[in-house]
Amino acid sequence: MTIQTGFIKLYRDLVDWEWYTDLNTCKLFIHCLIKANYSTKKWQGITIRKGEFITSKERLAIETGLSISKVRTALDKLLSTKEIKLEPHTKYTKVIITSDYFDDVDFQVSENSKQNNKQNSKQNSKQSNKNLAIEAQTNRNLVATTKKEKEENIINRKNRFKEDVFALTNFSNKILNDFYNYWSEVDTSKNLMRFESQTYWELDKRLDKWLSNEKSAPLKSKFIKNR
Repeated sequence: MTIQTGFIKLYRDLVDWEWYTDLNTCKLFIHCLIKANYSTKKWQGITIRKGEFITSKERLAIETGLSISKVRTALDKLLSTKEIKLEPHTKYTKVIITSDYFDDVDFQVSENSKQNNKQNSKQNSKQSNKNLAIEAQTNRNLVATTKKEKEENIINRKNRFKEDVFALTNFSNKILNDFYNYWSEVDTSKNLMRFESQTYWELDKRLDKWLSNEKSAPLKSKFIKNR
């Protein structure tokens, strides 16, 4: 779906960019430059043009090491200055780089890399949702080499997830607490929380659905009791 080999050259005048000293926003923007397609490609029937790529806020958080709330803030800043556009879809979000700076980025791809990219493109078009979940799982942010590191890693990720959940103050504390307790449950291998095993994940939409289910639950119980 996106270029996996080669490199990009950044010009020195990037240091004069208004978000350069904003570490999170600058980091996310450079990450987007690296992830963006350098030419038009197909992925699972979707056309991804130059300067575009498929992702989600949760995936960007995993790839950059930022919390979801920090990713959201950085995206809002990039949107405000028209560096990017977002096309949200049911199962993914398309990021479109609209910054003039993108046109100046120099993509360097060797002949071997071009051949590899063709093969990668074919493989990516066949890649299943399970493959994407495995890729996220093997991301270095989720890898721990010792038992102690694994425990510390999951604690840190739980804290970050809790921070993101409770940042949505338009929901009651009870809803947020129940939601967090359910989705932060760790699997038997102690590697992933329940929400991390989901291929698609948008926190606000999940909470809306959770709230909707909570509201309908008493009605279902009453109906069954009356019967």
